[in-house]
Amino acid sequence: MFYVLIALCVVVATLFFVRHHAIKTRFVEREIDKVIARKLAASDYVLELSRLKDENAVMRNLLMDLVENESESPMSQPNASKEDLLGSRNTKVQRYREILAESLHVLKGCRAHYTEAPTSSSRPTKSEKS
Repeated sequence: MFYVLIALCVVVATLFFVRHHAIKTRFVEREIDKVIARKLAASDYVLELSRLKDENAVMRNLLMDLVENESESPMSQPNASKEDLLGSRNTKVQRYREILAESLHVLKGCRAHYTEAPTSSSRPTKSEKS
């Protein structure tokens, strides 16, 4: 009975020891994740990714507008007059031109961003090191 009690104590102690190290490891991993997140938050890559996501959303909305503009068909009304059809067509063409103008504006903004001179990074270049 004495050996069973000793074995039970060893098992319980081992479980507590393993649990303690698992908690400690989880805490260290969380701290490492916080440091990585802090470093990435100050990174130019995150800012660039955020800007690209915004531009992607704008272009996606413009494409959705184009699809909606094309799906609005004046032919769905069988007894529409010629004036109604002509007015609907003119409205559709006008909306198409507006969407193209918005797209052009967005693309010019993107191109202007890429043609700007790159900012100097905090890392020294080879010539600065020597």
